[in-house]
Amino acid sequence: MEATIIQAKRRTQSGTRVSRREREEGLIPSIIYGHGEEPESVSLPQKEVLSELAHGSRVLEVNIEGQKSQYLIKAVQYDYLGTYPIHLDLMRVDADEKVKVSVGLELRGEPKGLSEGGILEQRLASIDVECLVGQIPETLHPGVSHLELGDSLTVADIEWPPGVVPLIDGDEKVATVRAPAAEVEVEEEAEADKAEPEVIGKPKEESAEDSKE
Repeated sequence: MEATIIQAKRRTQSGTRVSRREREEGLIPSIIYGHGEEPESVSLPQKEVLSELAHGSRVLEVNIEGQKSQYLIKAVQYDYLGTYPIHLDLMRVDADEKVKVSVGLELRGEPKGLSEGGILEQRLASIDVECLVGQIPETLHPGVSHLELGDSLTVADIEWPPGVVPLIDGDEKVATVRAPAAEVEVEEEAEADKAEPEVIGKPKEESAEDSKE
């Protein structure tokens, strides 16, 4: 799929009123920074940016007055409803430059353990990774169908795309199929009942000398 080139324009004015007017015109005030260069203010078309975000794009190819470059999306500020982006932070990057980004995780499949009354618990919704700009993956979908009651899916179990390195210990659990809480509590109570209770104030056994008195 050919990358979409977003046409942008430099911002010559700033301020709340200017930003509000641009948003009303379907533009998103944005800032570009990085590589030791001065920050640059631009305006991006909301429609095209929304489309890229909806497809999980992490890098935007932007044409600023005839100059095309790729920029990493570092932060997106949304409106109070969380629907439309109202500001973007973009970082300058090179094609051969490694970057650190967060990749979302969406589990796929129904674990075997669910038929035994287990509950699927997702512990990590995203993982920080390091890779080249061109290798940034979209949301990953690790399968959990094979998990039985008590099993876990770890970071090391995920099939990572070539060149993508997770920045977290491989033993970290992504998802677990656990027993229902009520069942766990019953088991703990049963174990407690087996233990011999401590008797406070238990009388000492009489010694031979005490029995003679």
